[in-house]
Amino acid sequence: MELAVRERRLADMWLSRRRIAGVVAGVAAACGAISACGAPSGDEGGGKGGATASASPTKMGPRGLGGKLFDGIWTFDDHTLTVDGEEVHAPENASPWMEFRDDGTVAGNYGCTPFRVKAELKATTLTLGDELPALPPPTATPAPPDEATSCPPPEKKSPELSNFEAKFKKFFHRGQLKITEKKFEQYSAASPPTSPQLRNEHGDVATLEIVRSPDIFETTFQLYQWMEYDHAEPLRSVKDTAFVFHRDGTVTGNLGCNDFTAKVYFNGSHLFFRDARLTTHRTCAAQNMADEKFVLETLQRSLNYFYAGTGGGIYMRDDVGSEYRATGLQFRPATDTDQ
Repeated sequence: MELAVRERRLADMWLSRRRIAGVVAGVAAACGAISACGAPSGDEGGGKGGATASASPTKMGPRGLGGKLFDGIWTFDDHTLTVDGEEVHAPENASPWMEFRDDGTVAGNYGCTPFRVKAELKATTLTLGDELPALPPPTATPAPPDEATSCPPPEKKSPELSNFEAKFKKFFHRGQLKITEKKFEQYSAASPPTSPQLRNEHGDVATLEIVRSPDIFETTFQLYQWMEYDHAEPLRSVKDTAFVFHRDGTVTGNLGCNDFTAKVYFNGSHLFFRDARLTTHRTCAAQNMADEKFVLETLQRSLNYFYAGTGGGIYMRDDVGSEYRATGLQFRPATDTDQ
């Protein structure tokens, strides 16, 4: 899929909670296939840390399909899975995800309940072991969450949410999981994109879609446009912006005129920024200064973003209950030739 076409498509189908899978699928398609999205990014610097950032890879993952999962964060295609022959859909406020870490564990969230288990990831199989304490939450907190999207306390979970979490956990803990591929024939027959599938001996299956591939780190992105529910607004100084996400939990670059830095906290399928500030104080063209002021104020609001990101682009939507109040940011790689 050509980038310009993909961007128009994504602008038309902006991130609602029930449309996030389509955007994730578009991001995966932009990678070409899981071989581009899930490969380890190398031994980069940066500390390990709770849910604030993924562990920096210190070893190569397994070969084959298992290696495609290594060091990536994944969710379900269309937030669904099949258990006991029935398709199970995630309710509105559930955010299931899983991260295949370099410390021999899989961490994630069943929907609103975090988990971490020992894992043996091989080329074609995933074997889960003992449960471990869940990763601690980020040490900083985003803006106050919207009640409509926040996970309720255990005693107030809806039957739909409790049932989904139970099905997810059942799927995950019914013996060894085989790793296969699902091809999407609606794309080019010559080179259809693929997504990994997990399947257990009971016939349960889950198709995975990338939430965050390792190649978003140390890639220079431009802030292409900001978005509201029903429209997108291109940033006038897009070519002067630069965002580089680092494994140590920082983001650096330029907001259109001045250099900046901020902390970024990843928590599964969500992220938020803290302590955004300028590190230079130049004066530029009026439109650049206006864009810079708007972007800096947006980052300083510390909104909780529901996101999908690969080296081919990053798309974030403010995780609020009403889609009509949602805002978002869209990034494209600075090396993009269709500008």
